[in-house]
Amino acid sequence: MTAVGVPEPELERLRPRDVERYLYQRGWRPGGRVRYSDRWEREWDGRPRRVLLPLDRELADYTDRMADLIGALAELEGRPPAAVHQDLTLSGLDVQYIRTMPRTPSGTIPVQAAVLAVTSARDLLMAAACDTVLDGPRLVHPRRKPQRAKDFVDNARFGPSAPGSYVFQVQVPLPEEGPQGHLFEDVPEWDMAPEPFARRVSRRMYEAVSAARSAAYDADDLDDADPFTSAVDEGVSADLCEALAGMGGHDGREGRDEASLHGFSLSFGWSPRWPVPYGSGPLEFSPRDVRILREGAQDLRRQAPERGVTIVGRTTKLKRAADIGPGDVTVVARLMRENGDLVGQERQIHIHLTEAEYDRATEAHRDRRDLRIEGDLTRRGNYHELTRITGFDVL
Repeated sequence: MTAVGVPEPELERLRPRDVERYLYQRGWRPGGRVRYSDRWEREWDGRPRRVLLPLDRELADYTDRMADLIGALAELEGRPPAAVHQDLTLSGLDVQYIRTMPRTPSGTIPVQAAVLAVTSARDLLMAAACDTVLDGPRLVHPRRKPQRAKDFVDNARFGPSAPGSYVFQVQVPLPEEGPQGHLFEDVPEWDMAPEPFARRVSRRMYEAVSAARSAAYDADDLDDADPFTSAVDEGVSADLCEALAGMGGHDGREGRDEASLHGFSLSFGWSPRWPVPYGSGPLEFSPRDVRILREGAQDLRRQAPERGVTIVGRTTKLKRAADIGPGDVTVVARLMRENGDLVGQERQIHIHLTEAEYDRATEAHRDRRDLRIEGDLTRRGNYHELTRITGFDVL
């Protein structure tokens, strides 16, 4: 154990470049080279201060010099050396702190709520990763997740819990920087490699969670779930809302009242290796927000289209603005499985057809023949709509 109480192997693992970024982000500036160390300077309480950052990890006294630096920073910042050391060790990670507030003694959480919170944290990672990978926002993410999103989730890990209610820590490792030099090594703020995928996912997660919180507030004010739909472009999806609701204790069962739920907050810690272009304070959710998030998720799922379905039925209404051109039809139809079986109840389905399709639908209606049409099926209130037509046949 060293003078600052941090084990020597832990000090050996600290990278000078990460410590350099820590210093730079806290207002320190390089002041020249002193043998095998860099001198960093700044004003502190009106007095000039200096610390030395050892640069060569192969030096025999590297850990002693790093311990001296941590001790000096701890004294200036008024924090325990262990806290300063922890911040330095997290420099290669983006970290999400999930603070749950169950009605149990501080530092504890019911087992079932803990299991739900852990799986929800995983689902939140997956939702943000899918939104980053997929081409465009989705109301509901596909059941078969993109491999890159699955790899991202596999690479994330839980860190130690912390006191105060019950705090989970999700760590997202960022890639190591290459061994080659950078263009702006003298200015750490500029000396950035291109933003890695893991950081893009963390940033998208913050934006989406922030948008979901605003949507929950607006939905409560308006007594309408439309704000969730409006926030889809910002990364809000049914999957993301369900994951957030799970952190508040909502497991999706019907009849859960607010008394059975708990509030939570989500804070983001960012690795100093890449800049974050905005402030990102804690995002807090009340038990009421948890219930509204779950309702928002249900509404998004209701709106989500069933992709690539086949319907078979007969037209009951045809309408177009002129004698030629595209038109709208209403079909009373059932779903057709891949084996040809018709399943489910008859539904009233609205479809917009091209001119050629509309003409054929008109002939089929006159001859009392069925249509078989393929596309994406979406529920719209008390009727359905088939869009993105990929197949059209008269039977």
